[in-house]
Amino acid sequence: MRKNNARWILSIAMLLVSLTTTAQKKFCMTYEDFMDNKWEELDSIHIKTHSKSHQMWWGGSDFAFTTGNKSIDKLLKKEAFAIAIDNTLYVNCRDLRFEGTPFGNGYVKARRIGKHSLLIVNKIIGKKIAQSEFVSAYMFGAIGGAISASNHMKRQVCYLISHGSNEKGVIDLRLINDRLMEKMLKKDTDLCNKYYSEEKDNKRMLASHIIPILEQAGLFDQKHDSQE
Repeated sequence: MRKNNARWILSIAMLLVSLTTTAQKKFCMTYEDFMDNKWEELDSIHIKTHSKSHQMWWGGSDFAFTTGNKSIDKLLKKEAFAIAIDNTLYVNCRDLRFEGTPFGNGYVKARRIGKHSLLIVNKIIGKKIAQSEFVSAYMFGAIGGAISASNHMKRQVCYLISHGSNEKGVIDLRLINDRLMEKMLKKDTDLCNKYYSEEKDNKRMLASHIIPILEQAGLFDQKHDSQE
């Protein structure tokens, strides 16, 4: 129902702006629309970043967008699933969850991987992380809690989006860990050895370690790759 209302609002908004036919600036409302290549075109769009981390590929939820039209801006912020600008894809983090934990607002860069998935890179979250931040804040006060949160922000890991939202409007993600990496690499001995060459668990799961191996495995969709 929420998505249908959003489409109706979009139709009204489109009457208020003049859109040109271009495939370089567009957005889609749902994961299913993305998979079916159903996009709405935009005349113009402006990117705002929240931090300097967007200078790296693994940048977190650093991106926000404006078009100059309040109705469309509201849709992009609260309803849209993804925005594509040229060959770069951004996914809305608003409805994304891992172990029930949200990422917050903002968009994150994404890359198409396999036939049905998108890979995003963001801070490590989840039940264990939330508990550790609570304990740190409790034991060491606000400063200790801030330091703990900062450390987790630096621990950028990989997540997969492989389906749309559930009945609650939430999209549950999978964390790329040892088990999932072995499955993705299909027991390629050389690449598995390269992956496990990092002996520390907390470093092995970092995006900076995983992404080059996935690239070497040729798993990213080159036709729809969004890396800049």
